[in-house]
Amino acid sequence: GLALFGLVLKLAGLENIVGSVKSFSPAYFFPFLLVSFALFLAAAYRWKTILNGEKIRISIWTLLKYKFVVFGLNYLTPSVRLGGEPIKILLLKRQNVKLSKSFASVVVDNFVGMGFDAVIAALVLLVLLVTGIPFSESARKLFMALAVFALFGVTASYLLLAKKKGTVFSYLLTIAGTLTGTKKHKWFKPLSEKVAKAEFYMREMLTNRQKSKNLWLAILFASLSWPLTVLQYKLALQMLGIDVSFTQILISIIMLSFTTLIPIPGALGVQEAGQFSAFKLFSANPHAGIALSLVLRAKDMLFLLVSFLLVSREGVGVFRLINKKLTDTLNGRNKRKNKE
Repeated sequence: GLALFGLVLKLAGLENIVGSVKSFSPAYFFPFLLVSFALFLAAAYRWKTILNGEKIRISIWTLLKYKFVVFGLNYLTPSVRLGGEPIKILLLKRQNVKLSKSFASVVVDNFVGMGFDAVIAALVLLVLLVTGIPFSESARKLFMALAVFALFGVTASYLLLAKKKGTVFSYLLTIAGTLTGTKKHKWFKPLSEKVAKAEFYMREMLTNRQKSKNLWLAILFASLSWPLTVLQYKLALQMLGIDVSFTQILISIIMLSFTTLIPIPGALGVQEAGQFSAFKLFSANPHAGIALSLVLRAKDMLFLLVSFLLVSREGVGVFRLINKKLTDTLNGRNKRKNKE
């Protein structure tokens, strides 16, 4: 990732990137950070509404803190939006939430957030394709492929999560147990039952009519991500003194969303290359795209610092919890062996 990041900057040339910035204005920096914070707040409320549907009451500030903690872990793993999710489950355990419900809430929260983003991105791409914007043939094929992939992925994910008998997690656990030989162990059956219980809660959150109000409310909070992100990009570009169209901003957001799927921590280099391509697509100054990416990355570094500060406070407790769970598991196995 670092090598790719350095390569992109070298090929673009720092002097070209700096030269593309017409008139830097720090006056937009605070509003830019405020909108970026609002994105975290909307995501925390989305998670809270899902938990409320299960009668789990946790303060919004606690969930916001957990979002920041996981952001840092996600950012440093190959999958930018998923790497630290197991820590969410453990953090909820500290709030006396059952592991099965914690697991289900985290999965559904990610499905709603990422699924809504994917659907909107696909619809935006399809609208751009039919509005007669003069894209090249290769760009049109790429956009069509991304749109179809996104819609198919969301539909398939929903069907897998909403199935009445077992979901992808049960299948993966069974396959892993068979390949590793652990399926024969006594602890495998209780683990399978816990996974099945979590899958039951997922189906309830996604399909239960009584809980549909909470699901729609979660989708509402997820929908806030797009206008807030557009405003975030607009403020970042205003800060750089760059003027681009609304369509260009949408393409930049979509490009960023898909580059985060590439398994490189922090999308290093890939994000910069994506923004370079997005700006070049509209015959705009492509170096301005890299400048925009660097501003977004600077914001990420600031939030990463906040995440590290929170992890330094929460981390010890989390590791103690992990240690306790492992100890309890081992003690339980030893007791069963002694009885035998």
